[in-house]
Amino acid sequence: MQLLDTIATILLFIVLIGWVLLAIYAGAMSVMLSDSGALGIAVIGVVLAVVGIPLSVIVVYVLAVIRAWRADGYTFYYPLVAFVVGTVAAALVFGAGWGLIALSHLIHGSDGERRRKGKLSDAGGSAEPEVRPVAPVETATTSAAPSVIAYDTTRVHGKEYRWVELGIETASGRRYLRTPMPQRNGEWEEYYGIDVQEYKIFTADAAEARRFADECQDQEHGDRLLPVPGVRAYKPITSDRKNLARKRATLLTDHPTDSSGVPVAGIPVGTAFVRIVGNRVDPDSNVQVHLLGVETPVVSIAANQLGL
Repeated sequence: MQLLDTIATILLFIVLIGWVLLAIYAGAMSVMLSDSGALGIAVIGVVLAVVGIPLSVIVVYVLAVIRAWRADGYTFYYPLVAFVVGTVAAALVFGAGWGLIALSHLIHGSDGERRRKGKLSDAGGSAEPEVRPVAPVETATTSAAPSVIAYDTTRVHGKEYRWVELGIETASGRRYLRTPMPQRNGEWEEYYGIDVQEYKIFTADAAEARRFADECQDQEHGDRLLPVPGVRAYKPITSDRKNLARKRATLLTDHPTDSSGVPVAGIPVGTAFVRIVGNRVDPDSNVQVHLLGVETPVVSIAANQLGL
């Protein structure tokens, strides 16, 4: 009988491996629970579901294996108990994550709701919203700077899953292009930083905007990806910051200068991001940087004109 119990226990644990893999898959798919229109706390809900569902099942499975290995007497019921407890734990985690997302939707609404209300879509037919002028970007160093990332729409091309949105990220003044991601069933929309020249071209030319959006959907511009709405806004680099080397920084002005006010050469107007070279702010309150993804000379920009 003891041998049969051991064989049954082992077989049940082997069968439960499929249950563990299913939990991992369910966690990965939970990234589609929310879209970018659900701000702030919804992000926590998605992360909770993505990480918590597989983690709860894996922990219960491992504990059950350990207990069965150390137990005296019959052990066949350990995998059965693990299945029940792990499933309940995963369901509770999913419920908590979904509750946070639902609460955020209740507070902020979703992209779909805003489009239905006409805030993000064209005004019917081929009509498009008026393009509002973009004010010069000033360095965001005052206490009045936004505390969270938010996006202000200035132009939308198209409808349904072929629409492309242009606008301004209000915390830093960076221009952005937003597009739905079809590989995620169009439920998740991503924001990509663009420079002044690109903003002008994409605003005037819907075909060019869609071409760039297609490249984003093909993961060709991952270095330009902006945060989702509701997360902490960029904060200017302070003189005491350390471990800066290789970090991507956001330019908080269209016309960067060094700390003495001298314009920086080699940084195109409207550049959204740079890569930090030095590990710390230098004694003159500058940070050494170069452009992303290309071999360019290292230049010094005033630390308070760079956001992290």
